[in-house]
Amino acid sequence: MTWPGYHFVDLSADEKQVRRQTLDQYGLLAQLSALTLVVAILLYRLATRATNSRGANGDYAAVPSSPVLKVRRNSSAGHWGARSRRVRWWLGEDVVVAGKVYGQRDHYLHLTKRVGLVAISQWPLQYLLALKSLNPVAYILRSSHEQVNRWHRVLARVTSTLLCLHAALYLNFFVQRDRLDRLGDPEVLAGVMAFFGLCLLLSTALRPVRRFSYRLFFIVHLAVGIIAPILIIIHAVPSKLFLVEALGALSVDLISRKMDTVTGKATVESIPGTNLVKITASIPHAKINRFRGQPGSHIYLSLPAAARKSMSAASISHLLFELLFNPFTVAAVGDETGDLTLIARHCGGPMTRALGKLAATVRPSTTTDEDKIPLSIEGPYGAASRFPPFADFDRILLVAGGVGAVFTLPLYRSIVGENPGAKVQMVWAVRRAGDATWAVTGKEAQFVLTDDNIHLYVTGDMASGLESPGRPGSAPAAERADGSSEAGGGQVEMSAMYRDRRRDRYTSQHNRKRPDLRRIVDDLFKHGQEERVAVLVCGPREMAEDVRAYVGVWANRGRSVWYHKEGFGF
Repeated sequence: MTWPGYHFVDLSADEKQVRRQTLDQYGLLAQLSALTLVVAILLYRLATRATNSRGANGDYAAVPSSPVLKVRRNSSAGHWGARSRRVRWWLGEDVVVAGKVYGQRDHYLHLTKRVGLVAISQWPLQYLLALKSLNPVAYILRSSHEQVNRWHRVLARVTSTLLCLHAALYLNFFVQRDRLDRLGDPEVLAGVMAFFGLCLLLSTALRPVRRFSYRLFFIVHLAVGIIAPILIIIHAVPSKLFLVEALGALSVDLISRKMDTVTGKATVESIPGTNLVKITASIPHAKINRFRGQPGSHIYLSLPAAARKSMSAASISHLLFELLFNPFTVAAVGDETGDLTLIARHCGGPMTRALGKLAATVRPSTTTDEDKIPLSIEGPYGAASRFPPFADFDRILLVAGGVGAVFTLPLYRSIVGENPGAKVQMVWAVRRAGDATWAVTGKEAQFVLTDDNIHLYVTGDMASGLESPGRPGSAPAAERADGSSEAGGGQVEMSAMYRDRRRDRYTSQHNRKRPDLRRIVDDLFKHGQEERVAVLVCGPREMAEDVRAYVGVWANRGRSVWYHKEGFGF
């Protein structure tokens, strides 16, 4: 097909050289313009830090009820500050079309400003946004690679659209000029293969496919991410600079991650009556301090070859485990032993299924160092290391759903440990009592059950999920301290949850219902308009959406709110 005003022309060698120089110039400008926003943010942060350091000696910290703060709020600067907070909150809302979420509003403002950029010139930035270890954008934005990865996905949509347009226009050219035989040329064929690889990558990145097999998504993503740039270099040699930059960034990040990975001996045990697996791993003392200083961080766990002895070395499963790196939040760091404690929910994936099989073959009470399982641990990662100082907030709310407490509970311990008088509360909702067993038994029991600011809700049946011994799927017996055992672990769990029956406080037996998140959030904000509030959520998507909606009511009134949602999925 043809379009009015457009026609095909034959260029001389000199004209083709001028065209190539023009294209290279636009590609370079597109790449540099992509970094303008990041550099501007960095310069702004440096200028703000310098200004604050010069004025720190003359300022004082006003309490929320101070008349000074009320005057500031009613001033022009205060009104503009409230408006800017409302705009920032609005930009963070989801864009929902026909019941589907297509990202946040600020993402699509970002997209509209980038529609004219050249696709391949953006690949170095696109690769940088996906890096886990050495991610300069995450460092500048004081964020985590999971949060920066959102922009990676937005930019991927832009570049993919441009590349699809590129392929469609070239195909139209071949049809109009009757040159479909060019598809067999090596450079054209390389481009066609790269395009189909891109289509395969986009297909496996769809949410239904990711949920069906995240391993398929990850392997295709990695393979195409390495092979496609090589094919495109063959297809279009002038793009070599951008693609070498992208592959170089990926290679350096992979090497850094490999160097930062340690292998430690671990015990793996099933938590009776649940589909949870508890992992206790020993890592070198030189690295354990990094985890102590970053509560709420997570690691990437993989099974080395020594932990896969039951698999044939030539089997597909054995080879695919070389590409499996699952994220798990660090639930606790042992003060005396220096061990890391991880809690994983068995959702049917290959990693948790393998951990479940390992837990079924070993009894932790009789495990020797020779029997422990080697596990490879990479990290710590996460936004927790770049959170603002919690001492800057007047009130803090931590909300957890199910196993999400592995993120909020370490943060709560850290906040209270550094500032015992902090106005912080934690709301934890679980469906079954067994899902909280890992936190309300052992050394953690007194901390969780005796703290009036930790509110534990059991939304389902207290005994649901606990199966009788001898029935299929029943949990193994839980060994007592005196050496005797108790089948199913049900009584251990129930006694821990009901330990404070006679105390007039919020404990699980007083909260056998769903938490009223709206009331909890409203109570948080009703103490004073000048108070600075922090809200952190880790749990099911529906819970996080509800909390954000309730907090948004107050953010839209101009209240000072810092909000963080922890999660790995998208």
